[in-house]
Amino acid sequence: MVRPRKELAMLRRYTKWIVVLTTCLSTGLSGCSLKCWKYDDCPDPPAYNESLIAEYAGRGLTIEDPVPNLCEDEDYLAIPESPDNITADNINPESGYWDMSLEEAIRLTLQNSEVMKNLGGVLRTPFAYSTIYDPAIVYTDGRFGEEAALSAFDATFGANAYFEKNDHRVNNFTVGNNGYFQQDLHNYEVNLSKRNATGGLMTLRSVTQYDYNNNPQRIFSAGWDTYVDAELRQPLLQGAGVLYNRIAGPNGEPGFANGVLIARTRTDISLADFEISLRNLVSDVENAYWDLYFAYRDLDVKINARNHVLEVWKNAYANVEANKKSADTEAQAREQYFRFQTDVVNALNGRLVQRTQNNNGSLGGTFNNPGGVRVAERRLRFIIGLTQTNGRLIRPSTEAPVAKVNFDWPDIASEALARRPELRRQKWVIKQNELELLANRNFLKPNLDVIARYRQRGFGPQYWDNNGIPGQQGAVQSLTGNDFGEYQLGVEFNMPIGFRRAHAAVRSSELTVARSKAILEEEEKQVMYGLSNAYAEIKRAYEVMELLFNRREAAFAQEATVRAAYDAGKAPIDLLLEAQRRVIDSSTLFNQARIDYALAIKNVHYEKGSLLEFYQITMAEGPWPQKAYNDALTRDLLKRRAHSDYIINEAVIGQPEKVTETLVAKPHAEPIVPPSKTMPELPSPAEVDAAPMMPTGSLPLLDNPLRTVSSRPGPADQPSDPIVPTANPAAAKPAAPLPSIGQLVPPGNAIPQGSRIQTKQAQPGDSVSFGNEKSREAIWLH
Repeated sequence: MVRPRKELAMLRRYTKWIVVLTTCLSTGLSGCSLKCWKYDDCPDPPAYNESLIAEYAGRGLTIEDPVPNLCEDEDYLAIPESPDNITADNINPESGYWDMSLEEAIRLTLQNSEVMKNLGGVLRTPFAYSTIYDPAIVYTDGRFGEEAALSAFDATFGANAYFEKNDHRVNNFTVGNNGYFQQDLHNYEVNLSKRNATGGLMTLRSVTQYDYNNNPQRIFSAGWDTYVDAELRQPLLQGAGVLYNRIAGPNGEPGFANGVLIARTRTDISLADFEISLRNLVSDVENAYWDLYFAYRDLDVKINARNHVLEVWKNAYANVEANKKSADTEAQAREQYFRFQTDVVNALNGRLVQRTQNNNGSLGGTFNNPGGVRVAERRLRFIIGLTQTNGRLIRPSTEAPVAKVNFDWPDIASEALARRPELRRQKWVIKQNELELLANRNFLKPNLDVIARYRQRGFGPQYWDNNGIPGQQGAVQSLTGNDFGEYQLGVEFNMPIGFRRAHAAVRSSELTVARSKAILEEEEKQVMYGLSNAYAEIKRAYEVMELLFNRREAAFAQEATVRAAYDAGKAPIDLLLEAQRRVIDSSTLFNQARIDYALAIKNVHYEKGSLLEFYQITMAEGPWPQKAYNDALTRDLLKRRAHSDYIINEAVIGQPEKVTETLVAKPHAEPIVPPSKTMPELPSPAEVDAAPMMPTGSLPLLDNPLRTVSSRPGPADQPSDPIVPTANPAAAKPAAPLPSIGQLVPPGNAIPQGSRIQTKQAQPGDSVSFGNEKSREAIWLH
């Protein structure tokens, strides 16, 4: 009994040191968190140092920037040039303008935009914006993505090894050496498991154990025990079936489904969201483009009016100096000059107010006077993704459409219901909810699993020993000799009483499906409401554009007549100034009517879901396996047999396309482009022709380029009952270039001649068009 006493003393000594070491570690790790002045035998707490407290408080409340990554250089945005670098005085007429078409603006937007920004600003709600990365993020989500759902069916490999040293005494002299048990135990395990599509779990496992102990009853001093077994667990009721496992996955629960079909619907919803954001981006680009177009026309109108009232002011000033007129006439002309000069400054620079953008009156955007060239140009640069200034001013080169466009209401109504991405997104939501309902109904079944297992064992004094002596071979030889075979068959049954959670999940899914379908119905009604507004807006805008064109022509004629009478001394200055105000008002309203009509046509494409196709913008997903394309083609052909949609498919109703011998989708040799919507190839920014351009103040608005005379009637372009006044040829004078804003002539200098508003001659039977547009305007027709 000497050995046990020594071992007991050693154990007590080690135990003492372990307790002391544990106490020291716990005290050291706790640190100063233990407030010793809480106890009676500790000194009083230290006095508070106000300066020290203020110093630490200031450190804690300091706003800090995140520490930059030392392995990467910080990429700061390049500071653009100052807006002061471009003014009315230093603009270069030859290279100071960038004539940009609408198609080029949209192409540059798609090239430069990773974020589908809108004109509201990304700084306020950055997480609400869609980007080009969002569909891929949803697809690769480690929790709810498609790859995460498919990973539940991946094979799993596992291996472990444990090594034990056991040394203890038991109250049984048959165990070990008279109650003292010592053992060296090793455990090795390798397993491979795979979940199949029907919910079954297949497992292949190999376990090896090495045991060396001092038990006197052992046959060998050390033994190796190994076995290999194959197990299959297959559910028969709850969790069984390919459909359920594709919807809910093998780890589904009532109220939570995360199978591959659910994950795919999430991806489709994200793709619809991305398409909606892309469509809104294109719509906002066009809104900003027409705002800038109007700003240039409005600036030109105001410059012309300012220059003409300046001429009147100079005449009045000269008459006052010669005592031919009273001073009040000069003051009237001077007041109107400064009023028009204020309009010119505002039309050039603009005010920072809300402009034309999506959802301001209509989904596609209702025209809101932008108020200035500079602000509208910076706004277009922002939405395109260009720097705010680069030494040139963007000037729209695409003319606003004036050709009469007629849409067939039944066609565009059915097209809107079939192609609007909002409706497609909601249909995917309904499909997801219906799949979740199917999965939740599966949980109303009890658990009934069938288990089958087969095991082959092996045992020997050595792991590998092929000596041929019966009973003394190695464990591996015993295992392969098929000496010890075992099997197990069983059934497991389990069910909750009442299925309360499953019933609640099914009821919730049913209500969710009903809610989603009600929302889809309301969305369809809203689509019809928005489409009807856009359809009616085209007719209103075109009719108003005709009327305002005639009004503007009448204002020009009135101003020319009053000017001639004023020059002859037969009309007071009041009539001339009032006629000039009518000219500027009618010209501004006519330009606004042209933009209203352009936006009305765009909004019809917006409402019926064809805006992206109109600009030949397509979206494509990444490559999928060929089997996926075959299945998709098969389903598409089956749907074509069920019903043919002339909008999506080219098959004629009642004449479905024939199924080819192979279902492999082959690409066409050339891209298929609808002939009625072919657009010219857009040049790159480096290929833009820097041709000499006239300054803004010299735009030839006085020559009335929007009014042309044709000898052949054109009912599509002819205004209803056009009012075409004929000016006196003797009183008409050629128009002279107008001075820029900073080149005003003092009243004492000579008065420039020839700055008179004139109208073109026309015969009463001629057809009048107000849009000098070319045949390319046919692209606006559907």
